[in-house]
Amino acid sequence: MAAVVVVVAASAVVFAARSDPSSVSGPPVDVKRLSVLGPAPALDAKGWINSPALTPKDLSGKVVLYDFWTYSCINCRRTFPYLRSWFDRYRRDGLVIVGIHSPEFDFEKVHKNVEAAAKRLDVTWPIALDDNMTIWDKFENQAWPADYFADRRGRIRYSHIGEGEYTEAENVIRQLLGVAATAPRAAKVTNGEVASVTEINPETYLGTLRSRQQGLISIRTGAHTYPRSSVGSLAAPRAALLGQWTATAEYIRSDRAAASILLGVHAQSVNLVLGTATGKPLDVLVALDGLPIPAADRGASVHEDANGRTVVTVRASDMYRIVRSATVGDHVLTVDAPGPGLEAYAFTFG
Repeated sequence: MAAVVVVVAASAVVFAARSDPSSVSGPPVDVKRLSVLGPAPALDAKGWINSPALTPKDLSGKVVLYDFWTYSCINCRRTFPYLRSWFDRYRRDGLVIVGIHSPEFDFEKVHKNVEAAAKRLDVTWPIALDDNMTIWDKFENQAWPADYFADRRGRIRYSHIGEGEYTEAENVIRQLLGVAATAPRAAKVTNGEVASVTEINPETYLGTLRSRQQGLISIRTGAHTYPRSSVGSLAAPRAALLGQWTATAEYIRSDRAAASILLGVHAQSVNLVLGTATGKPLDVLVALDGLPIPAADRGASVHEDANGRTVVTVRASDMYRIVRSATVGDHVLTVDAPGPGLEAYAFTFG
């Protein structure tokens, strides 16, 4: 039976998918008067990471934070330092965090990919693999990331969509656990990233399923050659393709070298979900305003090659950090495939 969940703290949602958490904050919640929103559903997972399967009996008497995420989602990644801080501080008091990995893209259904991502991202709490979105549907969830807080009787008492409201969420945890007001709080997060509070590019999908809904880029199903004359204006948030690409519902794939993605950017940071169809590493050239990305503006995934070009080496399907500037700026980003087999799924911004 699905939980009857009302979101009491929410943020703007893109489609029924990743959230843009900076736009809206809910009203302050009175943690001493938390409503009962319904029972937490049983976790019908396809597999587990960091734990054997957890049943309602295993979770009985515990305060449970159910965290919906997917590993290529930048909004999800930015919440992890806060989840980790709560996990370390309150698990001895009876807090259990269950990460529910509900994939957006097919490559995120591959369990070894999720295992590698969990290790890389230091997600050490139990992870339920929700390959078919079964748990997502039972919770009537709508976005990544999303958190649902259950009391010791297994009842959902609070929920939050998107990033932010971390102090309020910790206050809910303390109330449900019965932690004394004078007891120490979780360690302060010093490595957290904050979502932009200014208007920036929306998440931009490159597969035909969602790119058509957004209307930010013109992509045709199947294999096509996109000429220079088709580019038009690249004022943010418009994007365009050059060269030979094959488009599917989830991604576009380069068919030859000299295949490019051009993107008008109004943002501080730019990330791109990429994969390699061949299974072999691909060195993808990236440029800002036609030049190598300046050292001060490079994302963590970018390095400089022997020729002074800025490069992202794509070894597996994942999110790659391309630009991370000190301030929001206006640019044109170019992503050049070195040959056939580059898969590009979606841009995200900060």
